[in-house]
Amino acid sequence: MKNVLCLPVALLFACLFALPVAAQDTWLGLRLEVVERADAQKLGIDGGLKVTRVDDHSPAKEAGFEVGDVILSTGEATITTIEALRDIIDKRRPGDVLSFGVRRANGRNEPLMVTLGSTADRDNKFRDDPKVVELNERLRELDAERRRVREQLDKRLEELRKGGTSTPQPQPQPTPEPPKIESTPRDPDRVEIKVNMGASFVNLEPSEAREKGLEAGVRVKSVSSGGASDEAGLKVGDVVLRADGSALAGTGELRLLLSEKKAGDRLELEVMRDGKKVTITIVLRQK
Repeated sequence: MKNVLCLPVALLFACLFALPVAAQDTWLGLRLEVVERADAQKLGIDGGLKVTRVDDHSPAKEAGFEVGDVILSTGEATITTIEALRDIIDKRRPGDVLSFGVRRANGRNEPLMVTLGSTADRDNKFRDDPKVVELNERLRELDAERRRVREQLDKRLEELRKGGTSTPQPQPQPTPEPPKIESTPRDPDRVEIKVNMGASFVNLEPSEAREKGLEAGVRVKSVSSGGASDEAGLKVGDVVLRADGSALAGTGELRLLLSEKKAGDRLELEVMRDGKKVTITIVLRQK
């Protein structure tokens, strides 16, 4: 699938569904998607990240990035996945300079040098907007959680390298509650949803995503008979890749999108079913 990365942010990753990825306050200003295998073969490359948008007045814009460019490398590292670029960005700070190897739309390879900016500069104009304040706070929480998880993982790996055999005790799992979209500790559970899709969703487990050849998405867990999703043709087991044109990394993003919808609005989903992509339009109902 085409996974979308909007730099910067972490994991929720941006513009509601174009998830910006960044290291804490670092800003690049690109929206990217993974180049599919067939497209990579046509270009004669192993893979890369295609630029689908360049933010105005961003570090990437100033460096000369254009829509249609394909990032092949950063420094000496070959870039073929979202995670690879995210790991590099995570180690940088505003003011750092990154070199990119880029395949232009005309087929030429060129180097570009980017001086990374700060999200504070990007968001300063709108810093007093209540929604901006709320989402920035949520992103800070996600960044903090991601750092805690990384520290726990590094600690466990170090124990295993030293021959540790202790098994961490399982943490209690939260009990699912309405609305039906199941939340995880990373889901924005403070938003208010006034519409009903007539379906419930769960995040793809990493093993399930690898098995299906996907980067991310949400799987349809149940569909209410006669509900809006049922009438639109959504089926249990479908994997939703995009909502209203933006990639979904988890159920939290779907909750945020639904929080801005009202009864009668349409929600367009791009769904993977039996290895094929299907577009489904759902007319949302009153909750």
